[in-house]
Amino acid sequence: IMSQIDPYESTRLSLLDVAMDKLRMGNKKGMLHRIFISTKLESQLEKKEKKSIGSKLEKFLKQCTSQLAHESSSGIMLMYNVHTLICLEASQEVIMLFLRELGAVPALSECKVLSFTENVPSRLFQHGWADVSLPTRPLEQKLETSDTISQIIVGVMQQIVKLSEYVNHNVPKVNYKARCETMISSQIQLIVPEETVEYVTADKTILPTTDYLEKYTSPVDIVLDQEIVWPVAVRLFPYM
Repeated sequence: IMSQIDPYESTRLSLLDVAMDKLRMGNKKGMLHRIFISTKLESQLEKKEKKSIGSKLEKFLKQCTSQLAHESSSGIMLMYNVHTLICLEASQEVIMLFLRELGAVPALSECKVLSFTENVPSRLFQHGWADVSLPTRPLEQKLETSDTISQIIVGVMQQIVKLSEYVNHNVPKVNYKARCETMISSQIQLIVPEETVEYVTADKTILPTTDYLEKYTSPVDIVLDQEIVWPVAVRLFPYM
């Protein structure tokens, strides 16, 4: 009887297995959120040093995802001459841990939260996370514009969306990170100019990541109108 048992029987997929796989794909482990961040980068860093920063942050994201058993992280980190622009798609917990980790990187400073979107329906960068060290060039004159800071940030986000469309359609999954850097570096028209990143990073009205984390972790303190009236109203009877 044992000789009649197919040794490959246990590895065959049943209809139930296929249905369960679809359920696992549809039921996310956590809602997906998207955040845009800009930072200043220590000057005169070589490409090898920039790649080291990107690799450490990627390793950190993978550790967070595995430990928290959340959705995998995706996005991109554009590393200019003296600035970085980051788009991260992950769970709320992973994003908050990532913001803390950015503050612990010595080469990064003045980290600003440009935008945060909750419960996004789909990813911009479908193939995962990549850090791209762009060709270095000297900064031109400072950006002068009549647009509001909100309009500039919207423009930055729109440019990143265009970049993600190019990446998803043209960069193969095989050796994704290396090919992503090579192909993006040649598409200058899709890259947000560093002068724009410099402008939004220097803006004083944009919330730094440290303040963002403080607001996120601090309890909400609501003061009622009756608490700022003196003398304090005394209720002698329950119907008053």
